[in-house]
Amino acid sequence: MANYQMTIGIECHVQLSTATKLFSPADNDARDKDPNSVVSPIDYGLPGMLPILNREAVNLAIKAGKALNAPIAKVSRFDRKHYFYPDLPKGYQTTQMYQPIIQAGSIDAPLEDGTSVKVRIHHAHMEEDAGKLTHYGNYSLVDLNRAGTPLIEIVSEPDMHSPQEAKAYAAELHRLMTYAGVTRGDLYHGNMRFDVNISIAPEGATELGNRAEVKNLNSFRSVEKAAEYEFKRQVALVEKGERIVQETRGWDEAKQKTNSQRSKEDAQDYRYMPDADIPPIVLTDAEIEKIQATVPALPPYYREKWSSLGLSRSVVDSMLAHQSYAVLIAEIQDNAGDGVAKRVAHWFSSAITSTD
Repeated sequence: MANYQMTIGIECHVQLSTATKLFSPADNDARDKDPNSVVSPIDYGLPGMLPILNREAVNLAIKAGKALNAPIAKVSRFDRKHYFYPDLPKGYQTTQMYQPIIQAGSIDAPLEDGTSVKVRIHHAHMEEDAGKLTHYGNYSLVDLNRAGTPLIEIVSEPDMHSPQEAKAYAAELHRLMTYAGVTRGDLYHGNMRFDVNISIAPEGATELGNRAEVKNLNSFRSVEKAAEYEFKRQVALVEKGERIVQETRGWDEAKQKTNSQRSKEDAQDYRYMPDADIPPIVLTDAEIEKIQATVPALPPYYREKWSSLGLSRSVVDSMLAHQSYAVLIAEIQDNAGDGVAKRVAHWFSSAITSTD
């Protein structure tokens, strides 16, 4: 039996925490709202409705670029991605295919063993979200509350090679986006959703195998478990002499397995074209620097600052899970020294653990 290497790339959809949607004045917070109650004629895609770009969404994307160690494009543009889904009334999604706002970057994701995995960011682009389908046996219901929600889609390079690395990357991405104030980060309500692309190849192979994309995972554990399952599934198929089909798969949390949903399209299948209704986003260095100057300290800053405290990985993670605690510990360290900061960090960590 050959040894196989797993290769993973992740596309993460991050809902931006604006008051209104990307191109309409509708409320952008659909939590606890009745279905189809926060939707405007623009979101419905009614004839003659023209989009108006939400400037605050652009500002948040610029902040995200700093968290991703990525430059911001001086000129970026929107395109139309054509495909039919019942939860996309216009028949196309407004996105950025050719000139995305966030260029190549990278993040270092800490692993449990004290090492880290460096994951390159290919790019991140702005786009609008589609609605949500809820399936009941032989029929489905459509809720368009989410249609038009502003997103950035962060596209990684295929730099992860284990379920643990994929989980660590997803967790660090969540910390970075929430600390930067880009998103509310509510995973339960889908504020960040992970599409995990997984392929296998014999160790030493120079070409990757066909990938399967597991869509819409909204927990770090699901990212890890879906990758574990897909690796075993794909290896079993190859060992039987079968071919891995490039497809989109869903994750069944109850059964802890993936299931086939549809064949996976390539870029040319979407018939991208420039969106003539939306002017290009043109930014200056001064604008970008002013906006990024408002980004507070991010997790890597705190890890470096606390390196002299001798804290365990679990204590550091406990502090980083609460941004206000991280800020407070750093202030105590500055004003009272390492010894006091270390004691307080342990107190906080114990209190958090006892209430979990």
